[in-house]
Amino acid sequence: MSNLPLDGIRIVELTQIAAGPYATQYLGDWGAEVIRLENLQTLQPGTRGAYAKVSQDLVDQAKATLAQGFIFPNWEAGPRPWNRFTQFTATARSRLSMTVNLRTAEGLDILGKLLETADVFIENNVPETLAKLGISYEWVTKNNPNIIMIRMPAFGLTGPYSNYRCLGLHVDGAVGHHHIKGYPDVDPSMRGDTVAADAAAGGAAAFAILSAIWYRNRTGKGQMIELCLSENFIPVMAEPIMDYNMNRRVRGTIGNRDYYMAPHGVYPCYGTEKWVAIAIASDQEWQTLCKIMSNPDLAADERFITTISRLKNQDDLDEIIKLWTINFTPNQIFTMLQTQGIAAGPLLDDLEILQDPHMIERGFYQELPHEEVGTLKYHGPGWLMSNTPNKLRQAAPLLGEHNEYVYKEILGFTDSDYKRLEEEGHIGMDMMPNVP
Repeated sequence: MSNLPLDGIRIVELTQIAAGPYATQYLGDWGAEVIRLENLQTLQPGTRGAYAKVSQDLVDQAKATLAQGFIFPNWEAGPRPWNRFTQFTATARSRLSMTVNLRTAEGLDILGKLLETADVFIENNVPETLAKLGISYEWVTKNNPNIIMIRMPAFGLTGPYSNYRCLGLHVDGAVGHHHIKGYPDVDPSMRGDTVAADAAAGGAAAFAILSAIWYRNRTGKGQMIELCLSENFIPVMAEPIMDYNMNRRVRGTIGNRDYYMAPHGVYPCYGTEKWVAIAIASDQEWQTLCKIMSNPDLAADERFITTISRLKNQDDLDEIIKLWTINFTPNQIFTMLQTQGIAAGPLLDDLEILQDPHMIERGFYQELPHEEVGTLKYHGPGWLMSNTPNKLRQAAPLLGEHNEYVYKEILGFTDSDYKRLEEEGHIGMDMMPNVP
């Protein structure tokens, strides 16, 4: 695929888990050459899996309990589970993989040489992790004064929390999102895990990188971008925060309900664990729903005739809606309501999402072959461009798959240098035997 918008842009990434890889997936999909820095001495938790050595007992346990840490194709970890882990397979397409031991002086020297050729360096580690390696914006710019560096810590590069370690769940709690989601009668321990801050940061980071590239094209100057996951997500919480500023009200959880619309919720449908989401935004939509339900008495019921009265009587209203929805499949209700201008949608499971006829007709899912995982369906690029056709090109890389290209073609190492670096543990495609 040629003539993509980001052709010619080289990005070096030292990222893990989700937020950083989301950003580089966007950019790689649209033509940037993304080179992933990995090593053979340690396995990044949550990125290429929990362990380098995975027993079948752990996989069988995951199969029985739906535990996410040990999910592999056909429930087989294989001899190189780091190449078969679900999370990495899903988020690491459209990039290359090289291995280098950054804990050594020569490893840092190799990184410095690579950064001389790069446009962007992206990382999403705890700040002190890079500090211990001797990597900073000042060090990076000594190798390439005009490079763009983006750092994505959970709480920023300064302040008392700067070196606190966070995953998506922790950021979710620290910004207040966990506090307002869930049902009123369920305490926070039962509200489930989310990685919304990771996904939001990935998109924001891609935009920030493109903004910095645009600025450099105009001025010739690179810069460092600090994208704090928690601060980036707080605007999503803008309304409840502003509510407190205005009214000193601390919002709690309201389940699937809404502050302005009623009915608004998820209702059971015909079949086992089948559900539909319905949102009524106006009195006119309510009257339309009553007609669809063939229930004129409900339309005249004073408990429900206005939005205010429906909000006051939601418990009774929800029970009435349930008695109707249970007679139809989610797609039947979806079609009935949408054709009349009412927002509604089925709740789809993983299989139903892959089989959704709308997505299939749009060609959203695309197949990619992978040497150790096989051919799988992947979600396509996040957007379409009328003058720039695009399609997926490369599945997640094997560990160290592109070492020869990076070391020999980009960095100019000789065959003898390459062999020596293999012997010293910089280059390879297998984790070291002592990695658990």
